[in-house]
Amino acid sequence: MNAPSLHLVQTFVAVVEHNSFARAADALGITPSSVSRFIKALEQQLGTQLLNRTTRAMSLTESGKRYFSECHQALLLLRNAAETVRDEQKLPYGELVVSAPVAFGHTHIVPYLSAFLAAYPRVQLDLRLTDDYADLVADGIMLAFRIGRMKDSSLIAHKMLENRRILVAAPAYLEKRGVPQALEDLNQHECIVSSASQDGLLWRLFSGAEERTLAPKGSVKVDNADAARRLCTDAHGIAFHSAVTMAAAIAAGSLVQVLPQWTGRETGVYCVRPNRRIGQAATVFLEFLSSRWR
Repeated sequence: MNAPSLHLVQTFVAVVEHNSFARAADALGITPSSVSRFIKALEQQLGTQLLNRTTRAMSLTESGKRYFSECHQALLLLRNAAETVRDEQKLPYGELVVSAPVAFGHTHIVPYLSAFLAAYPRVQLDLRLTDDYADLVADGIMLAFRIGRMKDSSLIAHKMLENRRILVAAPAYLEKRGVPQALEDLNQHECIVSSASQDGLLWRLFSGAEERTLAPKGSVKVDNADAARRLCTDAHGIAFHSAVTMAAAIAAGSLVQVLPQWTGRETGVYCVRPNRRIGQAATVFLEFLSSRWR
């Protein structure tokens, strides 16, 4: 015997839930006579009576009670399955390729990835941490985070965070070598030189309207901010790096700002992307990070 049609089962469950043929008809958007006809057809297909009906009352037979219990649960499962599928269609999906500087990515992106992937399980994230400026179009990168002043280009840039370079050192280093009181004192200190950019090789510092340039001297040169931060926290010397990169170490007390009246020029952290419409996955990723960074 074939299973009864779904519309017959739905009609039966509606009649029991509303305890009325007329109210079930209103809920289903059909006529009471159709409800009566569907119930009769269902009983004929099952070969048993499901409802005791009189002009004044209606009640379930023993078979009807068992059948209602099973059908009610089955319909709930069907409704839940349909809602799950609808919800999935609303969730962003697909591959999302993101590029970010190594130290910035470790500090400001990686800690939030688990929560993001839990919230958007259909997104396949490809995070590429590198201090090189990748070719977004050639490498298929949808979003890239870059620190510094943005040059004019065909890319669309959106400023995500304020930023500037600051002088930092570990408390242990300052205890051993002394705290610089003036910019000239840096010439007597071990400086951690960064070869990743011109700003790391020649330090340009600003205090109000005054600008000074310093060629840092030290026994070590590194090409990325992660290495500079680690050497700095290990009390090897004074570094001149992005505040956003050093922020977590400063908050933890493993680094302190030196000569706070002197900083680099104001820049920022930018999200750049090719000049085309970004997908929903990229949109929610930016919104998710923005909410955490605030």
